[in-house]
Amino acid sequence: MKLQMSILAWISFLGCTWAEIFTSAGHMANLISEEKQLVQALKEYILLNEAKLSMIKSWTEKRDALNLIIPEDKEDLGKLVDVYKVLKHLNKDWSLVESFILQDPCIGFISGLSKLFHRFFFPTEEDDIQAAKALLLLQHTYKLDLKALSKGVLAGKQYPWVPFVNSCFKIALLSFRTCYFIL
Repeated sequence: MKLQMSILAWISFLGCTWAEIFTSAGHMANLISEEKQLVQALKEYILLNEAKLSMIKSWTEKRDALNLIIPEDKEDLGKLVDVYKVLKHLNKDWSLVESFILQDPCIGFISGLSKLFHRFFFPTEEDDIQAAKALLLLQHTYKLDLKALSKGVLAGKQYPWVPFVNSCFKIALLSFRTCYFIL
């Protein structure tokens, strides 16, 4: 009976552990896809603003070309044709520019972005600390060289990710605070 209970407890423990590992891997996969969606949304936002700025730039270039046609001398503005051109320009063109500039593509983007932020699970500082603890545990368990790890080398293989100095400092500080270091 005792053997059966211990086997049942062991299987339950393994099931919980596997579920946590799967959940963690699942969360990481979700985070990566969420980040891709956010980056795509930012790219779309940039394209919208670039299009708006190019329209404004082309309008200012047209306005500069129009300055060559409209006389600057006050006496020439007395001619009816010139008055018509100036009034038409000031009335129609500037109202179009004003309405165009007041149209803000950011409003839709911000509401969409806030929906994305509320829908997604983002890691907290506690998640960061737990990941650092996991790195310390791996380093302790497998007797990994800290200097090699700080250069992105693991088991003799160079990985593209090299931790930043502040990341190394945070991990070392965590190690010191939790008294989890190897002398």
